[in-house]
Amino acid sequence: MGDSITGDKKSVFEWKTLTAIGAATWMVTSAGCSSEQAEPEEAVGETSESEPMQALAAAGEGEAAAGEGEGEGEGEGEGAGGADPAVDDAAFLTQLGLIRGHLQVGYELYDRDLPELAETHMKHPREEIYSALEPAFGTRGCAGFGDNLVALTASVVERTAKADVKAAYEGLLAGIRACEETAALDDAVVAANVIVNLVRTAGVEYEIGVIDGEIDNLHEYQDAWGFTQVAKDYAASPAFAGDAAAIAAAAQISDILAGLDDLWPSLDPQAGVDGQAGRLFGASSEIEIAALGVAGQ
Repeated sequence: MGDSITGDKKSVFEWKTLTAIGAATWMVTSAGCSSEQAEPEEAVGETSESEPMQALAAAGEGEAAAGEGEGEGEGEGEGAGGADPAVDDAAFLTQLGLIRGHLQVGYELYDRDLPELAETHMKHPREEIYSALEPAFGTRGCAGFGDNLVALTASVVERTAKADVKAAYEGLLAGIRACEETAALDDAVVAANVIVNLVRTAGVEYEIGVIDGEIDNLHEYQDAWGFTQVAKDYAASPAFAGDAAAIAAAAQISDILAGLDDLWPSLDPQAGVDGQAGRLFGASSEIEIAALGVAGQ
């Protein structure tokens, strides 16, 4: 990424107990992107009444099954309510991060000569997330990047040379970056907030993608990888360079994320996968704890 984000510092990381927060946030984001949309098991523990943490949860992917899109029928981008990306930096940057995650998977798959798998990831951002963000673009004075999304998708569908796909991808990233800069990309609290959202959403996707050690939904398994990669980018952003506490928190968060790498032995595994979504949910809670130092608590 490159920078960070701003938001309400005053009590972003307040909660009654870690269990309650994990339950509240996970339950909001667990409307996951699946055509099946089976309800995940209910988290144990009472939900938190902390408004900042409810906003954190609402900033998640918000795949509310509001419509069936390409490929897996994801209903991304509708939002889970509570956090308006037009004014809430964490919500806005989380949604842009989800777009980045899809695109990163798609680009990686195309580069590995798996264009059929790449296609759905390139199509989803436009169909599922982008349209829901357009009102926020207008409020924030961001021109958007719809034409760039169309151009990249077309280059993949038409199986153009990798160099051309790379050029389209880099042009699109520049457009996304211009929109990200309408949020404050120098706030470590919001950067940590976005990381938690992305990792928790990755957990929802992984839970759909891998069942009993077998790939049940390859697309969602790949999404989980993409969202985690974007979370890593945020952990390495200059947002955490402001003071010793933030630097230490970022190092701890980066270590937590690096410890998840073995969940994806391959982006197109031909055998079972020895991984559990619970590790991603657990990592998101560990990141919340690490972020306490950033929040000054």
